[in-house]
Amino acid sequence: MYAATVESPGGTQAVERAMAILELFDERRPDLSIADVVAALDVHRSTASRMMATLERHGLLEQTDVPGRYRLGLGLVTLAGLVLNRFPVRALARPRLRELRNETNETAWLGMLDGQTVIYLDQASSRHVTVNVDWVGRRQALTDGVTGRLLLAFQPSDVIERLVDEAAPGSIGLSDVELAAVRRRGHAVCVGDADDAYTGVAVPIRDHRGAVVAAIALGGPRYRVSPERLESELVPKALRAAARVSEALGHVAA
Repeated sequence: MYAATVESPGGTQAVERAMAILELFDERRPDLSIADVVAALDVHRSTASRMMATLERHGLLEQTDVPGRYRLGLGLVTLAGLVLNRFPVRALARPRLRELRNETNETAWLGMLDGQTVIYLDQASSRHVTVNVDWVGRRQALTDGVTGRLLLAFQPSDVIERLVDEAAPGSIGLSDVELAAVRRRGHAVCVGDADDAYTGVAVPIRDHRGAVVAAIALGGPRYRVSPERLESELVPKALRAAARVSEALGHVAA
């Protein structure tokens, strides 16, 4: 029944609109009204209302305490869990992230290569954090941030060239020399230019073939993570953690 509905032109459009509604939610818009959906998708109010009611019935949306406003539903957690369970790297890296957090009192992340982007699968937040920003589920271009730059450095040369050409003007650390240095050192670092700017390291996780498939990032604001502390403490601890995950994935270090 559902397959026949999706294959029809109207059914395809309904699915696309349902996906578009779900993609409207983000940290800046944790809940939406029907009017918000009407404005964003340029659909009739009755259409928006019907689609949101359908998503609610399937647990993908739920109503907030404010009448007429919706937020993402717990049904998505079940679906997300099914996806995350496909990736052994997440289960293997989780205890390592928490060890890094406990040993350094800084935040550790797990980013996985997905095509030509990085998606964050796990995070162990520093106890110093007063307002926790959860990166789990976020995507980032390989030309953005220290985790992306680490993963970018190990891509095929034609992919690197294309992504660098497409990068935003002023992106740092993307020259041939800088990316070659990342490969040679086996890690990428970012040193903030202000006291509250992020300073940290990203290190590679390799699978049984030796391919870089994910990265551990570890860091915090520069007033806690000085360049000296970064090199003497965070870099070696992150490298050891990633090596343990890689070994568990079947990688044999040369």
